Amino acid sequence: MCGVRARWAARLAAAVLLALAGLLSATTSAQAHAVLLFASPAIEGAVPTAPKEISLVFDEPVQPSGARALRVSAPDGKQVTLGKIGRSEGGRQLTAPVRSTVAPGVYTVSWQAIALDGDVMGGTYQFAVGSATAALAVGGSSGGQQVAGAPATAVLRWVLFAAFALTLGSLVGEWLTARRRVPERAATVRSWMAPGAVAGVVASIGLALLIAGGGSLVRGVTSPSGAALFDGRPGILALVEIAGWLGSLIALQLRQKQAAVAALFTAVVAEGLRAHPAAESAVWGPVLTTVHLAAAAVWIGALVHVLRVGRAWRWAPPARAALRAYARIALALVVLVLLTGTLSGLLLVSPLKLWDTNFGRLLTLKLALVAGVCALALAARRRLASGAPRQLARVEASALVAVLAVTAWLGVTQPPRDANAALPFAPPPSGNAITVGGRADQIGIAATASQGQVVVRLTAPDTDLDNGGTSDLSYEAGLTLTTPGGSSRALAVRGCGEGCFYAPVTWRNGLNLLTVRAGADGWGGGRDTLRVMWPARPDAALLKQTVKAMRDVGTFTLHEQVASDTARTAVAPTKLQVTGDQFVDSEPYAKGSAPLSSRFTDAEGNTVLALGFPGERLALELTLDKQHRVVRETLVAPNHFIRRSFTYPEPEGDHGDGHDHGDASGGQ
Repeated sequence: MCGVRARWAARLAAAVLLALAGLLSATTSAQAHAVLLFASPAIEGAVPTAPKEISLVFDEPVQPSGARALRVSAPDGKQVTLGKIGRSEGGRQLTAPVRSTVAPGVYTVSWQAIALDGDVMGGTYQFAVGSATAALAVGGSSGGQQVAGAPATAVLRWVLFAAFALTLGSLVGEWLTARRRVPERAATVRSWMAPGAVAGVVASIGLALLIAGGGSLVRGVTSPSGAALFDGRPGILALVEIAGWLGSLIALQLRQKQAAVAALFTAVVAEGLRAHPAAESAVWGPVLTTVHLAAAAVWIGALVHVLRVGRAWRWAPPARAALRAYARIALALVVLVLLTGTLSGLLLVSPLKLWDTNFGRLLTLKLALVAGVCALALAARRRLASGAPRQLARVEASALVAVLAVTAWLGVTQPPRDANAALPFAPPPSGNAITVGGRADQIGIAATASQGQVVVRLTAPDTDLDNGGTSDLSYEAGLTLTTPGGSSRALAVRGCGEGCFYAPVTWRNGLNLLTVRAGADGWGGGRDTLRVMWPARPDAALLKQTVKAMRDVGTFTLHEQVASDTARTAVAPTKLQVTGDQFVDSEPYAKGSAPLSSRFTDAEGNTVLALGFPGERLALELTLDKQHRVVRETLVAPNHFIRRSFTYPEPEGDHGDGHDHGDASGGQ
C-alpha cells in the first residue's frame, strides 16, 4: 500500500512541477493588447497649421469603437467635427478627416479601439496648433492607454473561464465517477454543467456588450454601437461565442450531451480565434490557444467535480479511486498546458522581460497561488488513506477561484513591449514634412523628416516598386544627426518594412545634417549626408508657379548627369537643347503637385524647393531663380540619381552677364 501511495505521490509531484514550468514559460496566451505607436499630429507634438486629418497607428489591427472611437476637444472644451473614420494598412491605421475649423491652441484627442482579443483599448493625448507649445508642456497628458472598462472585463473573463471549467471539466469528471460504484446512502451529486453554461452565456453576452458600448456595460445596453459589434472580427467572434454557449445550454436542457459538447467546442474555438496569438500566427495561434484553454478547463473543472463527489461519498474507496484516476489524466493535461502555453508564449514575448512590470508581478502572484494549490492538492492526496481531506479541499477550491481571478486580471494588463521592435509599416508624417534624398553607392536613399521623427527608405537597384517595393533583400541602416550647433549623436533606429527605417528625432531650427549608413545584401553601400532644413515650410503654390514659369520658357540648354552609383559621378554631363514644355512633361511634378512640398533658403540665399514622392521613393531639390525658374535640380530615384543645371537664353536688350544660371559640371 505504501508503495502504491509513493508512486501516486511521485506522479502527482511530477505533474505539479510540469504545471508550474508551463505556467512560468507560457505567460498568458491571450494577454497582449493593441498599442498606439504613433499619431498625426504627433502625441504631445506641435504643428504650425491646422491638421487636415487625425491619424492613429497601432501595432496590430484594430476596429473603431463606435461613436467614441475618436474625439478631439478644442481648448474651450467644444468638440471638433470629424468625418467618418477609415481603416488602412490592414486595419492598423485609423484616420478621420477634420471637418471644422481648428484654431491655434492645445487640443486633446480621446480614442477607443477594439483590439483583436476583444478588449476595448482607450487613451488620451494632446497636440498643439500654432505657437501653443508652452501651454502643451504645462498641460500635458502622457499619451498613455488602458483597457476601457477593465474591472468589468476582468470579472466577466473570470466568469467565462470558470464557465469553461465547470462545463468541460464536469463532463470529464462525470465520466470518471460514473465508472465507480456509488456507496450506499451516498448523497446525489448534481451536475454543474448547466449552471456553467448559464454562466458562459451571461459572461459572453457581457463581453459583447462591452464591445458594443466602448468598454461600458451601461452604454452597451442603452446605446450600443452596431458597427463595433458587427463590422469587425472581435464583435463577430463575440457573437459566435454567445451562440456556442446558448447552443450548449439548450442541448443540455434537451439532454443531448453530444450536441452540447459540439456547441462548447464552437465557443472554445471562438475564444482561441479571439486571443492575441492569432495575430502572430493565423494557424498555430488559434490552435495553441484552443488546446491550452480546453486542457486547463478540464484540469480544473474535473478536479472540482471529483472533489465534490468525494465529499458526497464521504471519501469511500470508490471516491478515492476516482481521484486516483483523475491524477493519472491530470499528468497528460498539464503536459498539454505546458506545451501549448510555452509555444503561445514564444509567439508573444520573452518571459525574461516580464519581471519589472505590473504584468510580471501579477504573473508572479499567479505562480505563487498555483504553487499553493498544488501543495494543498498533494497534502490532500496524502491524507486519503487516513481520512477525508475536507478542509484542505475547500481551501484548494478557494485558491483555484483566486487563480482564475488573477488570470482574468492578467487579461486586461498590458504586457511589456520591446521598444526597439520592428514596426508593421512606416508611420505617417506628423505635421509638416520635408523629403530629402541621396545615394550610398548603389543604394538609393529617400528620407522624410517631420515633427519628432524621420523615416528613411532604402532601395537597391532590383527593387520592384510596382509590386509594393519588395525584393526579399536584407537591408541595414544607421543614422547620425548633426544639429546646427555642431553636436552629433546616433539615432535609435527601428525597422518599418523592407528597406524602411524609423527613428525618433528632435530637429533644431536651421540646417540639420543626417548621415545615413546604408547597406543591402549583394549591393554596394556606404554613407551619404542629407541636408534637412528645419522647420519644414510647405509651399504647394510655389511649385505651381515654378511649373508655369518653366512652361513659359522657350528653348534652353540643359546639362544632365545620370549615374547609378557614386563611382559614375565623374562622368561628364550631357548637353541637351530642350523646351520648357518638353522638360516639364518629363518630370514627376508635371501637373504642378507633389505629395510633399517644402521650401527653404540655402547658404547662398537661393530659394530651394524640396519635393517628395514617398510611394515612388523619389526625392527632388529644385533651386530657383527670382523668376521661379529651375537653375539646378537634383533627383534621387531608386535606381539612379540625376543632377541637372540650366542655362537660359539672354533676354533681348539685356547684355549683362546674369543669364547663365547653373554650371556645366552639374555640381551643387
